[in-house]
Amino acid sequence: TISTIINWFEENNKYNIDFKKIATCGISLGGYFSFRAAALDKRICCAVVISAPSYSPGFSELKKVKRALLYTTGANNLKEVKSLWNKISIKEVPQLDRPLLLIYGEEDKTIPIEHAYYIMDWAIGEKELKSYPEGKHACSNFLDEAVPYSIDWLRKHLLE
Repeated sequence: TISTIINWFEENNKYNIDFKKIATCGISLGGYFSFRAAALDKRICCAVVISAPSYSPGFSELKKVKRALLYTTGANNLKEVKSLWNKISIKEVPQLDRPLLLIYGEEDKTIPIEHAYYIMDWAIGEKELKSYPEGKHACSNFLDEAVPYSIDWLRKHLLE
């Protein structure tokens, strides 16, 4: 989907976009698609990921966030979500060789910080992990720090 959007902008380039300076950012499942898109599409020069899964954490964890998953996946029920969720695995994605910022909460019960360690091992480009010892899922209790940090990191990587 992200590559399709970039394709559209390339074909309709009336927006004066520098296609060498495209970044992806995502939170939770969106974070998975952020680093996945960056790994698969060389036009994406860097990625910011907050609390993303690197593999399916198991179906029992899905039930805790049922409504959010139905919304974000477009699925009609948990059975459809489970089918999609079981396909999530960093092992299916080429290693990312471009800059990556990971932001995770160490008290995240939905996507534990172990996912960040797995992604750090997988990524082969420049990478940084910023963690918050008291951070919850999506670092929702630290967004006042995490968002400006992300913006500064993006500014550094997109403006150099």
